[in-house]
Amino acid sequence: MKTVLVVEDNDDDLMLMKMACQRTGIPHSLQVVTDGDTAVDYMAGAGPYADRLAHPLPDLIFLDIRLPKRDGHEVLEWIRARPEFKLLPVVMLTNSAHPEDVDRAYKLGVTSYLRKIASPAEFGQAVRVILKYWLELNIPYN
Repeated sequence: MKTVLVVEDNDDDLMLMKMACQRTGIPHSLQVVTDGDTAVDYMAGAGPYADRLAHPLPDLIFLDIRLPKRDGHEVLEWIRARPEFKLLPVVMLTNSAHPEDVDRAYKLGVTSYLRKIASPAEFGQAVRVILKYWLELNIPYN
């Protein structure tokens, strides 16, 4: 089963994301961390994330920009600095549409930049399309 890592500190946004993922009907395991340092620990397999059976490397990451401890741009920069994660799909999922945030994310190697959508139905549809593509349709490079 494929794994999706959600890096989100807002409880309301996290609940919306969990519901959207469940409703897709696309089988996957959802892992959640709530700050940037923990996201890096998860990806590095550090501390409580050393057990890769319990905390497998993700096939897709949804990453918020505004995070405690280390922001989403810093997490993305850490991910892209590792050769083993160069092609890992990372979707920046955020409320920010500031051109500086968008530009920085793409310069750091984000796969896609998606604004959080106010309508739960539209948000659910967007999550379904993303999961369908990255978890089922896309053929990854080996």
